[in-house]
Amino acid sequence: MTEVSNAARAAALIAEKTDLKPIVGMVLGSGLGSFADSVEDAVRFSFADLPGFPVSTVSSHKGELVIGKLAGQPVAVFS
Repeated sequence: MTEVSNAARAAALIAEKTDLKPIVGMVLGSGLGSFADSVEDAVRFSFADLPGFPVSTVSSHKGELVIGKLAGQPVAVFS
């Protein structure tokens, strides 16, 4: 698979589960994973389930994409 086709497949999987279109994206560093728990109406995707996404090799990293709302705004959080 090419990176473009992986991205298209991942986007299709995400679109099946949520109609939110994030306007902000955040990549959480070590120690900030619990911030993703504050996302409202969260839909969670394991990186392992998304084509082309790398799987975390650090046991304390969740390795997930969280799409939902913060302060009423749609966001994507990589935890």
